Amino acid sequence: MILALAFAVGASLSPQERTIVPLGEPAVWAQIDAARLKGRPARLAWSDDRSELYLQMVDGTTAADLKFRHYIVRKGAAPTAIDRVPTWVDEYWKWKSAKSFFGDAQLTIAVDTERRILDNLNGTGATRTAYLSDVPLTGNQLTLARQPGETHMITRLMLKGTIVGEFVDELIVPGYTFSWSPETLRLIAFRSQNGHLTIMDDDGRTQPVHGAGDVLLPAWSDDGAAIAYLERTGRRTFTVSVVEIQQR
Repeated sequence: MILALAFAVGASLSPQERTIVPLGEPAVWAQIDAARLKGRPARLAWSDDRSELYLQMVDGTTAADLKFRHYIVRKGAAPTAIDRVPTWVDEYWKWKSAKSFFGDAQLTIAVDTERRILDNLNGTGATRTAYLSDVPLTGNQLTLARQPGETHMITRLMLKGTIVGEFVDELIVPGYTFSWSPETLRLIAFRSQNGHLTIMDDDGRTQPVHGAGDVLLPAWSDDGAAIAYLERTGRRTFTVSVVEIQQR
């Protein structure tokens, strides 16, 4: 059964940052070593009874050489390799990562694309290193530093004027940076611009989840009682953490 959640205003938060749902402290379920699991995290999904999580790892860079590996994550245990995707994953991922919240036109994620041309002064061109050095630059070097450099394609997922996902020179991966809640709650959990896990209601008000930084793959459970997510702890290491919604 979906939890009955109370909405309250937090005294220490701004008007845009209200206590939308009462939360417990994040709890670590498992440690993830991407090198050992051979890939990078691609999906995190709850089982129907909330007893375990499915973690998908993907290795490779092109469609031809992609390899997918599958794991089950239980609280307090190392990830267990499995042969195939559990039957419940696809149905969960369908509503969790949809463009629209259960078909609601008022809660539909818009896609905004920007092509940004960086000059060598502010971008990644070879002359940038020279410009940042302590050695005085010649006029020719300064001219080169302001010439067009690399071009970046930035794609943003927007909801209620808030960025709920951003991809730089990457294909959009639905659900990688956000998760809808179950239908009765009308909420979304997402990675904010500063990397923190954040909750937003259907009026656009937000609530940061304290203690959840540099997150990806947020996953709201079917019963609305918990949000799982990966938190980066190193270049190739993560924790699987869960924050539970408290009843009132």
